[in-house]
Amino acid sequence: MFADDEEMWKSICKSKRRGDFFFQGTWKRATLFSRNQLKSNPPPPLLVDPLISIDLYEKWYRGNIPLDQWNQLPIQQVERRNNLSLEEFIKEYDSKMIPVIITDAMNSWKAKDWTKEYFLQKFGSFPFKTDEPDIIKRQKLFIKMQDYLEYFDNNNDEDPIYLFDDKLAERDEVKEILNDWAPPIYFQEDYFKALEEERPPYRWIVMGPKRSGSPFHTDPYRTSAWNGLIKGRKRWVLYPYNLIPPGVDVDFDEDGNFESDSPEPVKWFLENYPFIPEKYKPIECILEEGEIIFIPSGWWHLVINLTDTIAVTQNFCNQSNFDIVCAELNFDDEELYEDFQTRLTKIKTDISFPTNLVESGFRT
Repeated sequence: MFADDEEMWKSICKSKRRGDFFFQGTWKRATLFSRNQLKSNPPPPLLVDPLISIDLYEKWYRGNIPLDQWNQLPIQQVERRNNLSLEEFIKEYDSKMIPVIITDAMNSWKAKDWTKEYFLQKFGSFPFKTDEPDIIKRQKLFIKMQDYLEYFDNNNDEDPIYLFDDKLAERDEVKEILNDWAPPIYFQEDYFKALEEERPPYRWIVMGPKRSGSPFHTDPYRTSAWNGLIKGRKRWVLYPYNLIPPGVDVDFDEDGNFESDSPEPVKWFLENYPFIPEKYKPIECILEEGEIIFIPSGWWHLVINLTDTIAVTQNFCNQSNFDIVCAELNFDDEELYEDFQTRLTKIKTDISFPTNLVESGFRT
């Protein structure tokens, strides 16, 4: 029984083949057979005496559970807006750190016509960065688009691999993708532009099958973020910066640094979500195709893909979150903060950096 455990074979496959594998329906087949040894039919089932394993059953269940039960919300708790002016956005949402969904901000994008078939035909032979660790290189795993999409369509992983690429601009063969979208007017003020080549990762193309997603996290340096959904449906679960979500463990060191550990989305929905007391219920919404969600500075968010999805996302620092981002940047990387001060002051001469750096919500 354990010889067919997909998590075990996934680990072996990553170690043996790294990003160069052809999925063939299971991690076991991807490990044992190269792309030149394609097997058209799965091996016959192995008959064994009955065995009860809660661990194996739970893994199987999380990888095969229908998502219908999470596909509807009784109340959409994040307001939807169209024809929203920049002034209204700043006054009603950005300055108050309130999430909002904007329904008409990507109409001019070429990216709105993206499909999996487009990426397969145009970029199939090129590797893309995923959220999966590469234990050899100690970085994230790169997988060719054609191999990723074959996996995308045929996996039953409880936590599927998520294509999450922030390195497009560094690779000539794929950087043209960046021409297909641009930040809407609401997010164009971005002080981190001053850092130029020293800027931390901030812009991603995101692609994942149903059940994939992101566990609870806050964005780097407490930047705000927006996520534009080009294909599919995403369910978002949100908590303000000062409320640690149920099921999330946060550990602090003596210097105030913290690390958080959260269950993957499917596991969290099964094991934590049903038992949340009423007064700790999250803010939730389902993001539909063609919509953009604004996530304010420091907010915790979990995302589960209810269907196959393609999206783009960016983080930014603007006037509304400037003080808190400065505090986090100074706390985490004093040298980068000093560089930020120097560069931004040259571009924006009237900028006033905080003299008494505010503490983040976790450090007050």
